[in-house]
Amino acid sequence: MANLREKFIYYLDKYRFKLKRYWHEVLTSDKSDHIIAISYAIGTEIAIFPTPGFSTAIGFALLAIFKELNKMAVLLSMLVWNAFTVLPVYWASFKVGSFISSSIPPIETAYKWLDTTILYFKQFVIGNLAVTIPISIISYFVARAILQWSRERRASKKAKQL
Repeated sequence: MANLREKFIYYLDKYRFKLKRYWHEVLTSDKSDHIIAISYAIGTEIAIFPTPGFSTAIGFALLAIFKELNKMAVLLSMLVWNAFTVLPVYWASFKVGSFISSSIPPIETAYKWLDTTILYFKQFVIGNLAVTIPISIISYFVARAILQWSRERRASKKAKQL
């Protein structure tokens, strides 16, 4: 049991180190607050949208296409939105999707199991879009406010040191 606790602490420390490193890279970036916040919001959308195993690849593909995005802000958001934080979002997505898609006529196939799969998939994807788009928009404003506050705080500390 002690070994399990040590592994947990090891991975938690590793996670904290990555968060601090990415945050420092974001703060010292020469990109504008707007670009960094947009990058964080895009990373949030990628991380929360249900693309199991492909979110990192999608993030890197977008970074390769849109060179002006801040790489560390995208990676930071994907690190923040990990498996534990997206579970409540996925639950809410399914609930919202069930509510929204109740008025959409069902797709019927020759197989009952396929009908059920399509129904749940439709509910989840519709709900996920309805939930993640507002979360990404909110994350833009939160990221921009935190970034401005942190940069002002760092500037005032530097001014006091002089």
